[in-house]
Amino acid sequence: MYEDMTYETIMREMMEDMPDDVDTSEGSLIFNACAKQAVRLEEAYLLLSGLEQNMYADTADLEHLIRNGNERGVYINEATYAEFTTQFNCAVPEGSRWNYDEYNYTVFNVISEEEHTYRIGCDSPGSEPNRMLGDLEPIEFVDGFEWGRILKCTLEATDQEEVESYRARILNTYNYRGFAGNREYYKSRIKEMSGVYGCKLNRVSAPEDKIAITIIGSDYRTPSNDVINAVQTEVDPVVNSGDGVGIAPIGHRVIISGVGETEVNIKTNITYDSGYSYEDLKSYITKAVDNYLLELRKKWEDSNAIVVRILQIESAIVQIDGVIDVVGTTINDSEQNLQITNGTVPVRGDITCT
Repeated sequence: MYEDMTYETIMREMMEDMPDDVDTSEGSLIFNACAKQAVRLEEAYLLLSGLEQNMYADTADLEHLIRNGNERGVYINEATYAEFTTQFNCAVPEGSRWNYDEYNYTVFNVISEEEHTYRIGCDSPGSEPNRMLGDLEPIEFVDGFEWGRILKCTLEATDQEEVESYRARILNTYNYRGFAGNREYYKSRIKEMSGVYGCKLNRVSAPEDKIAITIIGSDYRTPSNDVINAVQTEVDPVVNSGDGVGIAPIGHRVIISGVGETEVNIKTNITYDSGYSYEDLKSYITKAVDNYLLELRKKWEDSNAIVVRILQIESAIVQIDGVIDVVGTTINDSEQNLQITNGTVPVRGDITCT
């Protein structure tokens, strides 16, 4: 709205408004006096432009987008914290703090006193620590400590919701109104829950009338059992199904399940540039295939079928530096594109390159 109100424009208009007998040349008394005001006015117009943009959800920055969303009852999915199973050579105090790499951890409670296994949580939110397994070092002295290691991640953390995904959810509230358990009500409420990126609803008539809701989780893959159980409890607890204890209205019996996965096994023939081999480019090929399948999974919520195309796989691989050509690609031992119509999502299986 105020893009044209620059210092130059303001100065030109101010000088044009001066009487003809006043010297308005650069360096004159009136020019210098107005120049200071023009700078301040340009700053004021920039602030007004920012205020105008942040008033509306389609142009607001993240801080003001969150405030817009709060007014609509649409809250951003904050980053969550990962939990792990760890083992030590000795008993360690609950609440003791530990370090691995760049992350710190806190011991929550004991799992097995005999085996010295404990449940710990990462102090930093976000998904980065999920797959970081290694040796722990105490932040403060622990009597008898010799070694400690992270064995496995028992509750994966999630990153804060992407800005554009959150913006889309807010804008969607202006087009649809969810109420009394209609389809949009369920979709909007469930997608606000931690670890859920999308969902599909179906009605199941037999053996009894129920609402079947399938959710897709982190990395647009099958969510963990913890996420599925948490969503089930919040929507329609199993022990009180149909009683309206969760967000589902009285009479709605809801079954929550995670999306299934279809493994995509790829075989292909690659011609490499001089000095390159499959071992050199293996990680790049894997990443290229993963990125393509991720884009397909992102379309799951709004698609009745997903097609994994051989042409797209070859196109993704051939763009890697060191690859000259890709031919003879098969998916699950078939020379045809893979059509997924059973509601599952494609995930990478084995990649065989010759």
